[in-house]
This record gives sequence, structure tokens and C-alpha cells, in this order.
Amino acid sequence: MKTKIDLTIVPPTFNEKDNVGPLLSAIGRVMKNKKINYEVLFVDDSTDETPEVIKKEIKARKDMNIGMIHRPKKRRTGLATAFIEGFEKARGEYVCCIDSDLQHPPEVIPRLYKKAIDDEAEIVFGSRYMKGGSAEGLGTFKTFYGIYRRLVSLGVKYFSQILFIPTRQTSDPMGGLFIFKKTILKGAKLSPVGFKISVEVLMRTKHNKVSEIPYKFLKRENDDSKATLNQGLEFFKHMWNIFTTVPEAGRFLKFCIVGGSGVFVNLGVLYGLVEFYDVGKNMAWATAVIISIFTNYFLNSLFTYSDKKSATRNESMRRIVIYYLISFFTMFFNFLVYRSMINFGFYYIIGAFAGIVAAMVMNFVLVTKLVWKLRIR
Repeated sequence: MKTKIDLTIVPPTFNEKDNVGPLLSAIGRVMKNKKINYEVLFVDDSTDETPEVIKKEIKARKDMNIGMIHRPKKRRTGLATAFIEGFEKARGEYVCCIDSDLQHPPEVIPRLYKKAIDDEAEIVFGSRYMKGGSAEGLGTFKTFYGIYRRLVSLGVKYFSQILFIPTRQTSDPMGGLFIFKKTILKGAKLSPVGFKISVEVLMRTKHNKVSEIPYKFLKRENDDSKATLNQGLEFFKHMWNIFTTVPEAGRFLKFCIVGGSGVFVNLGVLYGLVEFYDVGKNMAWATAVIISIFTNYFLNSLFTYSDKKSATRNESMRRIVIYYLISFFTMFFNFLVYRSMINFGFYYIIGAFAGIVAAMVMNFVLVTKLVWKLRIR
């Protein structure tokens, strides 16, 4: 009978021959007497002697449960996909993602596990940016390189949190040090690009609770950072992939994009009816509004709320009717804001802009709650 594994620790490796031994020693030391049955599963993409070093460590450390997946060249498609292969082979009830370069201190692993158990949380993040944490491993503000790395780290953190609401459940969605319950992967289709897996797990899995603990991000040991410009480009490709394939990702931004397209439809129809078909301007305006509202509804159904398809034709008709009523109401609300701003002495262009923004937000809230009946979080 096989022993139940509580935790699988997954450190991907790429030419980390000098870090394997120190990493395993640190893990063995911090996990000793913790009463946690664990395994360490390396996923290796190395082109140096790293796999041979791992094999030697497996033979030498009889007191540790160590395994390795050495991926052939055609499967070496980045850090994030390495993690996914580790997830698939992991036997633990929980899986811990940790870098192999010792910037993620192994001392945090039992703390992450304990937090997950105590909080009954499906995901627990190690955070550099909450009280008690530190990003000192990125470098200091005294050097150009340190300033650059810190600004990039903060930039991608806030970029993801502005774009994707679920990433706001942690103060450090890009840190890469986290633990999760393996059951949340059931039914999830992970398709990361590049080297960030944490956002993928947050965005594509169904989970109820996320917790976090502070940790100190350490200076890289034994070699230099492998970060490249190409990895930066892959990050943005990954964000775009999530944005276009996860319905909840950036839903309000998608709604605004659709709304912007409606402006062009409205003006195009208005111009065409007046200039080419000699329709009266009032009738042309009304027709353009009706058509642009419908195109907005159609595009929102396909793009913004693609996960909430109508089950029947009657439901589709009900949604269209409610959508039109909401749109007409928010147009009136837009006008009220516009006139109020002018009455308070604001420049009319500022008033018009304020009316558009207020109406857009109200429109999004109302159609979300009444047309597609989604919970905003």
C-alpha cells in the first residue's frame, strides 16, 4: 500500500546544477519533523549536467522522496508548462510551486502548507508585498538594475490586478511562490505562455478562498538571472491569451471596447442614412441608436459574456428587451450628468465625458446583474 502524499513540491530546473543540492538540503531541513508526507518532483529542461546531478541526489538522499521529469527538447516550452507537467504527475493533495534558484526560501513551504490547512484555503500565496515581506532579491534602489527590476515587478503586478479582478485576491500574483489544493485543477484547462503560472491558476480554476503569507525574496544563488526581453514579450502574450479565452478576464474592459465599437456603428449608420438615403436627421439618429444598441448586445454576447449563453430563444428575446430598456435608461442618465455638470459651471466637453463614463459604469452594472445575471467580484 502506497503512503499517502500530503504535499508535492515542484521546482522546475533549467541549468541549475549548482542549486539542486542546496535546495534539497534546505527542503530536507525545514520539512524535518513537520509530520508532512511530501515529495520533491523536479521538472527539468536543462542542457547542462543538471539531470545527472538530480539523479545522483535521488540515489544519495534515501530519506527523501525525490523524482524527476526530464523533458525532451520538443517539450521545453517554458517555465509555466514545466509546472503543468509537474502538476499532472504530482501525487500530493497539495502542490507547492517554488523556483529552484533559492530566491524562494524553502523555509516558507511548511508555513504555506499550514496556512492552507488552518484557513481551509485552496490557494495560498507567498507575498513580497504584504507587511513582513520583502523584495530585496530584486536588487536595491541604489543601482539602475535594481530600480529596473523593481519597477518591472511592480508594473506587471499592478497591470494584472487592473486587468484581471481575481488577481486582486493576493498582493503578489506574480511572485510564483504558492501552494494550492490539487482538486482545483479538475476541469481547468491551463494554457500558459512563458513563465508565469500563478495568474493562470488564479484565472482558470474554480476556488473559494485565497490566503497569503509574507516572505523575503532572496538574492539569486550560484548563477545569474535568466530573465530576457523575450520572456517579457511572452508575459504580454500570456495576458492576451487569458484576456481572450477567459470570459471573466477584464470583463469591464471588454464591455468598454464593445461600447466603443458601438460609437462607430452609430455614427456610420447616421452618416449613411443622412448622406446616401436622404433620411431625416431625427429619424436617422433614432435608427442609428437602435442599430448600435443591437450590435453592442450581439458583440457583448459573443465577447464579454460568452460564458453566459442563452438557453432558449425566449431567454434571448427577454435579454434583448431588458438590454434595450437599460440602454435607453443609461442614455437618459448620461444626459442628466451632462446637464448637471454644465449647471455647476463645468466646461461642456468635461460634462459630456463625465456623462459617458457614468453611463458606461451604470450600464455595465445593470446589464451584468439583470441581463446576464453575473456576480461581480
